[in-house]
Amino acid sequence: MKEEGGSAVNFGEIMKMLVPVLIACIAWLLGQVTSFSTRLTKIEGQMPALITPEGVPTDSPISAERRQRQKEELLDKIYDLQMRVKLLEQKEKDK
Repeated sequence: MKEEGGSAVNFGEIMKMLVPVLIACIAWLLGQVTSFSTRLTKIEGQMPALITPEGVPTDSPISAERRQRQKEELLDKIYDLQMRVKLLEQKEKDK
């Protein structure tokens, strides 16, 4: 199958050249799979900190602190309103 001028296609030589490229591609692909697996394991490890087993999102320390502060403010306002109502009722009673 040789032509004159030396431009014969030798598939054996082409395969010898492609084998290292294919091996490098497979190695890169395996590295990507390992990296993805590591990232997935890390995310799964952090999931319990974000969602309870019942599927309810958990609070971050910042949002829990804010919620507690709002709760205390609301309780103070409720207490204040209850005292005002009692005073008004007492005032009406005294008339």
